[in-house]
Amino acid sequence: MSNEQAAFGNRFVLFFDFLGTSDAAQQWPRERVHKLVDLLIAISRAQAAEAIDGEPQVGGGYKLTITPEITTFSDNVVVSYREADIESGPNIEEPVLKSLWAGIVCQDAIRILSSVAEMGLRIGMLIRGGFSFGQLYHDRRVVFGEAMVDAYRLESKLSHNPRILVSERVIDQLTHERPEDVSFLLRDSDGQWHLNYFGQMARHAIPSGPDSIDGAIRWRQAHLTLIDQNIEELRRNSPDRAEKWQWFRERFDHATSRLQEWGGPPG
Repeated sequence: MSNEQAAFGNRFVLFFDFLGTSDAAQQWPRERVHKLVDLLIAISRAQAAEAIDGEPQVGGGYKLTITPEITTFSDNVVVSYREADIESGPNIEEPVLKSLWAGIVCQDAIRILSSVAEMGLRIGMLIRGGFSFGQLYHDRRVVFGEAMVDAYRLESKLSHNPRILVSERVIDQLTHERPEDVSFLLRDSDGQWHLNYFGQMARHAIPSGPDSIDGAIRWRQAHLTLIDQNIEELRRNSPDRAEKWQWFRERFDHATSRLQEWGGPPG
């Protein structure tokens, strides 16, 4: 039992799924359903055991590579990261180090979310979820703990729109900066914090190179056209879902409006 006991502790946990999969399974034409199934299969292959590696870089830097624990089932994805196990150094205190780690975890969660969201958008699916912190056991296919309960509560009870709500438990870990001062968090009109994955979607679809600016502009316009088509179709059949797509459009439009200025997708 020692390994299981060691695996049960404070962890950051991200839970998300796709909006409207039940309707898709029943109403979409077969060809489109096959695309959704292919996407779910691709996501299922992303299941991974946790690993953290690092290596020094030329010039004195250090590259950190994070592989979180990932479990998938149906259209649900659970991603978790261990709490920082850090001792104070000569120039920086432990609370600051733990806060910096929380920021790294938030940004890595966005890396995963933005990739899945971009693939989902291509076939007309949006994601929604919750991000929390607390006691959790996560080992491959077993996920259990009150942090998972809280993340699921955020997704099922409070998210409503295609956003990834961030629990106050996570906000409390970010002690070195105010939430409003970090680019990876957004505050919605209802006061809820959510992860800003919208702008990062571009980096997963647009290769770098001399044509990256034109590619970014075409990518943005193609996705806005797709979003508008979905909104128009849903307004006739499902006004509530159309409102969710409209919410997403506004955030996506704003987040990607400066792709040309950036010279391509943000890094």
